[in-house]
Amino acid sequence: MDGTVKAAVWYSAVLLLKLASFPLIIGLNRVKRGVFVAEEDARFFGGVVKFTDVWIERLRRSHLNDLENILPFIALLLLSTTTGVMADLQTVLVIARVFTLVRLLHTLFYLIAAPQPLRAGAWFGGVVCNLYLAYQLITGLEF
Repeated sequence: MDGTVKAAVWYSAVLLLKLASFPLIIGLNRVKRGVFVAEEDARFFGGVVKFTDVWIERLRRSHLNDLENILPFIALLLLSTTTGVMADLQTVLVIARVFTLVRLLHTLFYLIAAPQPLRAGAWFGGVVCNLYLAYQLITGLEF
């Protein structure tokens, strides 16, 4: 496996770990706050059914935004490195590092309710990375 693919796999694993950890974080916060969406959970944990807890909704929306942005990035990054379209290790590292950083910042800005345009700027940085990879794939493949 060449270096670009290894880098793509490593950064994909980091981003997938971020995605996989959020349901646990949300669940633990639900228990801590006593706020649930299912009656049986509320009874079991001694909480209430509530769909409008601001903190839980912030966590959920952040996670949903990650799903909408991280999964396409992983697919585009792996496709572009395994097909050889992105053969330069330094370029792959820059794209992967920038994307990972802006997604972490996006989550932080979302959770601390940072003023705009901080969160929007972090989101846009990720979108640019996805568009760049998609463009490279579309224009770089010969068949």
